[in-house]
Amino acid sequence: IDWFMEWPDAALRSVADHFLHKVDLADDVFTGMVEICVEMQKSVFALSGRFQKEVQRYYYVTPTSYLELINAFREVLQSKRLEVSSAKGRYD
Repeated sequence: IDWFMEWPDAALRSVADHFLHKVDLADDVFTGMVEICVEMQKSVFALSGRFQKEVQRYYYVTPTSYLELINAFREVLQSKRLEVSSAKGRYD
């Protein structure tokens, strides 16, 4: 198995859908987030090829890097929700 080959869009969507499904988001926001994750991963893959050509160094884009992207989004979202809730609580 070549773990470093580009994943098809459907596979990226499926993984993002699975890991973001438990996050409380409106349907349109959820769909948008899945699409953003797919586009970000595709952009990173394209930029890694450019990086290799320009700098002659490899940057490996792996399934783990995609999962880290999704988990980072979940963590930032949770942190910001707590921050907003805390700030709102000061005004209530």
